Amino acid sequence: MRPTFLAFLLTLSALAATGPATAEPDMDTVRCTAIRDAAQCVSRPDCWYDAAGGNGCLKGPRPDENPCQVHGSKSVCNTSTLGCTWNEAESKCVRKAN
Repeated sequence: MRPTFLAFLLTLSALAATGPATAEPDMDTVRCTAIRDAAQCVSRPDCWYDAAGGNGCLKGPRPDENPCQVHGSKSVCNTSTLGCTWNEAESKCVRKAN
């Protein structure tokens, strides 16, 4: 009886020691890196797919992404909340200079 009780206490203390003291992973990062399909990855606004580097789905915005380049007209570009302005010389939407 005594060895069973000691084994139970030892197991309970081991579980208690590893509970809240261990660092939990960032669940958003885990969610992005768990996606293995490129289409599912890019459908999420908080993830991007690194096909060139072979790293798969990563958390955060694409590092070389320019949100202004997708605006093709002056009216849409100037009303954008992304900090874009229309460049008359190049006839394209560019980021505002700070």
